[in-house]
Amino acid sequence: MPMEKFLFLDLDDTIFQTARKCASLDQATPASYNLAGDPSSYFLPKQQVLLQTLAEQWRIIPTTARTQASYARVALGIPCLDGAILNHGATILDADGREDSRWRAKIDLPLSTLSAALLTIKQTIERYAEQHALDLLVRVTTESSLDYYVEVRHHQADIVALQGLLQGYIQPLLLNYTDFQVYLNNNSLTILPHCVNKSHAVEYRIKSLEQEYGEIVTMGMGDSLSDAPFMALCDYVMTPKHTQLHGFLV
Repeated sequence: MPMEKFLFLDLDDTIFQTARKCASLDQATPASYNLAGDPSSYFLPKQQVLLQTLAEQWRIIPTTARTQASYARVALGIPCLDGAILNHGATILDADGREDSRWRAKIDLPLSTLSAALLTIKQTIERYAEQHALDLLVRVTTESSLDYYVEVRHHQADIVALQGLLQGYIQPLLLNYTDFQVYLNNNSLTILPHCVNKSHAVEYRIKSLEQEYGEIVTMGMGDSLSDAPFMALCDYVMTPKHTQLHGFLV
């Protein structure tokens, strides 16, 4: 029998991006929508061709930082019949769009015990931003009654300001919070509990798929350094040029 092939696909800045990151929208196609129903991200022609081509040969499992609510507003235009990995790996959806109960049980307790620390980190960064007049959005991402991680964004998308915040304040701050790690991708600085990572979820899904299908072929595709751990679990990897990960590799 032919071997099944699975592609773990990051979404934002890998297969589509916001208008700000598109040189032109003349030939772009909406890929996701905001709460008002307006396009928030776009496919460029090459991205659509690649996605359609991959979908003909690979069973695609979206592997994204997006929440369930945000993922529901994505219009990939291809069938994803094997579920999805969301919230940086904290959430796994099955083929019917329901949370994987075994995975939920696995992360429920460790995440619940870190909820107070996530709130404290959020409030501490907010106070620092106010004291130093930094125009930041700081929030704890919460879904399905679990607090997942702290996200920091700069309202003017000032990556230099975020880099300064990371090096000058957040990295020293996290020396006191050893259960967390931090990633800076584009305009998003994310403080993740160690128990939340795309790589943990991908490892879990690969094992479950192998139990179901036997030997399989896997590929990981992403754009950022935070994607590298899950991609490293796959047989093959792919990354777009001019991305954070591509720049690191070449």
